[in-house]
Amino acid sequence: MKTVVLLMIILLSSCSTKTKSSSSEVARPEIRITEIDPNKWTAITRQNLEHLLQIYNLEPLFFTHEIHIQSRVIPQSHPILTLNTRYAENPYKLMALLVHEQLHWWAAQKKNHFDKAIEELKILFPILPKEGIAKDEHSTYLHLAICFIEYEAMIHFVKKSKANKILKDYIQKEKIYPWIYSQVYLKYHLIEKIMKKYDLTPKLE
Repeated sequence: MKTVVLLMIILLSSCSTKTKSSSSEVARPEIRITEIDPNKWTAITRQNLEHLLQIYNLEPLFFTHEIHIQSRVIPQSHPILTLNTRYAENPYKLMALLVHEQLHWWAAQKKNHFDKAIEELKILFPILPKEGIAKDEHSTYLHLAICFIEYEAMIHFVKKSKANKILKDYIQKEKIYPWIYSQVYLKYHLIEKIMKKYDLTPKLE
């Protein structure tokens, strides 16, 4: 099992073109990762997460530096960013999940700008379906923005083909916000225009 996980990380490292600079002297806040009720899967998740943070410069997407990892929980951003172990052995999806929850902190920090973007997203998508969305109307429009930025980040770090594979899995296999992620893909340029208008895409290196 450990051999498989390490091999996955090696492959990630070899194909990455967007890595951290080892010569960087910029001091970054310490990232605190805590396993809640530690077990085999929290350990694997933490190991892969720590390797991802070595391979990719995700710092521009960090708005909280405290992370919990816990099995059999629903991932959440607040009050403490908590990841589950669902993607313990899938580093790309683990990274997408981390980025997604971090972006909820970004949305809280840029609430006024997100609120304005949401009003325009309501015009772009005046009618919401009954299925494939978030828990309520506001959350659905907020997730259209957050999932778009998440997709943008994954394109930046792992290239479009892999980012598209993640979206396809979310929509077709895992049924994670399938309508929302479908619109992110189908109406990409229209949503992008709104995100850029309100400067809601973090600057990535």
